[in-house]
Amino acid sequence: PRIGRPDYSETSVSASEQADKRSNSSIPVYNEEQIAGIRAACAVGRAALDAVGKAIAVGVTTDELDRICHEVHMEHGAYPSPLNYYKFPKSVCTSVNEVICHGIPDTRPLEN
Repeated sequence: PRIGRPDYSETSVSASEQADKRSNSSIPVYNEEQIAGIRAACAVGRAALDAVGKAIAVGVTTDELDRICHEVHMEHGAYPSPLNYYKFPKSVCTSVNEVICHGIPDTRPLEN
């Protein structure tokens, strides 16, 4: 299934998220069509996690993992949610050696 691009894909700012924060204080109740879309998005996310997980090895760069993640999303007609979200430049967040932060993939190879 084709999964549409988020509103921040070009502007880097999620206007829909900001509007929701200002106007909505309740828990959303989704209809069947929305639930089907959530399930489709989850299936793409699972495929991306599986592909990236298989590629993790000593010597592989986080840029390579980002490339794999991006390709999986494109193959499934989806948009990788981190990409351009508040100007985040990559398709996946990486944290090396249990560092708890949204790391930006780069050319540093993974170590054991």
